[in-house]
Amino acid sequence: MESIAAPLRRLQEEGSWFARAHELRLLHVRTDATMRGAALDLLLALEHHADNRALFYRFDDPFAGSDRGWPARVPRLIDQHAEKIEAVAPAGVVVQPLPPAAAAAEPTARGFSALLFELRRLLGAPLEGVVVVLAPGRVEDPLLFHHELAALVGSPQLPHVRWIIVEADGDAAHDLVKALGSRALACDCVVDESQQQNDLAAGGVAAVSDPPVVLPLPPAGWRAPGAMPDVPPPPRPGLPGPPSDEQLRAAGLSPKFIRGGGDALKKLILGAGLALRQKRHPDAITLQARAAALCAEMEMPREQILNVMILGGYLLAAAQRPRAREAYTKARDLAVAAQLDDMIAQTELALGMLDAVDHQPAQAAGHYSAAGQHAEKAALAPLAIECWRMAGQLALEARLESGAVDCWKRAVSLADPLDPALAKMTSAPEAARALAAVCRKRGLHTQAASLEQRSVDLESGTAGEPAVGEAAAS
Repeated sequence: MESIAAPLRRLQEEGSWFARAHELRLLHVRTDATMRGAALDLLLALEHHADNRALFYRFDDPFAGSDRGWPARVPRLIDQHAEKIEAVAPAGVVVQPLPPAAAAAEPTARGFSALLFELRRLLGAPLEGVVVVLAPGRVEDPLLFHHELAALVGSPQLPHVRWIIVEADGDAAHDLVKALGSRALACDCVVDESQQQNDLAAGGVAAVSDPPVVLPLPPAGWRAPGAMPDVPPPPRPGLPGPPSDEQLRAAGLSPKFIRGGGDALKKLILGAGLALRQKRHPDAITLQARAAALCAEMEMPREQILNVMILGGYLLAAAQRPRAREAYTKARDLAVAAQLDDMIAQTELALGMLDAVDHQPAQAAGHYSAAGQHAEKAALAPLAIECWRMAGQLALEARLESGAVDCWKRAVSLADPLDPALAKMTSAPEAARALAAVCRKRGLHTQAASLEQRSVDLESGTAGEPAVGEAAAS
């Protein structure tokens, strides 16, 4: 789609120039959540650009909290450098390892800078420097981010280090780009809204004025794979005929979906999405409701539930909260009837969100608890952890401290069997800190300290034993 391809092409051009023009100190990329992953992949691929003479190091740690993420970046730099040594060795490029003292580097911006200074003498030809790709998922204090970044970029001790800053939630590096002038490059890599609407329209969309879809649609003739639309393929001896309804069902496919329903569903969903973007809320609601009804007719329960939930979102966008609640309740009932625990969890989350917005924390906590239970049944541990954490937060708002403790304990316990790399990406550390706060309030300082350490272990990806405070908090 051109709305996505165009900004990526622009980023490719600017990134290629950054790789060639070694006098540039900084490339600042503003993106959004939709494009962030693709933008980072493209930027990191510049390490293989023909004109590049630098190693690339990537850091996604949020710029938040009192330490601003530096304790995570310092060891990550050490680990990435060890990986680079092995990565370039087959090409005959020699990169020396960091000295043993690097392991004791100060976990601050100063310590990070000291490690970058050390890298200069470790690079063998043809390498001449390094590129640091800073892509914090969150920047809590833009002004402090600007000051620390400006100190690093402008450091006379780091002339071999160049910087790529990727921001998806702000423009904290804007002033630094202006201050650097011709030594900096800025690029926006965001989806073009108007072009995206054109892309949707070009994909074929349904309109409210279209007659209702009646299945099955008139057969257009079965085409073998690879045959062009409306062009009958040449006759082939032994060519299999179209599959029967029984064969399609045996393969887990809806016959009505295959015989015209799928194309009609796509047009309804795209038409509803386009109408919503153009703020034609009544049309969006009508088309999305038709999409959900078509899924029911095609006997596709999971897709029906999903489209009913999308309908609930469209109703919220149209400020029709009571009808949105009805949609989410219907989706939950359908999920219960189909025994789809993962979908039940999602519908309970939606209902809990509505109660939270309506300032009914006790009811919201009940929905989030139910979502956690069903997420566990569906073996979706990261989702279950977040559900239990939110249930605890809402229970605390409702002054149900014991219930909050039970929820947080469950969230932390679910992280124990997970791979540490996965556990660190969940909200279990936040639940552990919430439990620690309760322990401290109750005078259980030893247990509070244990839980605080547990949260640190989880966030750092260090496998640790369950904290002793989990039992004491109860």
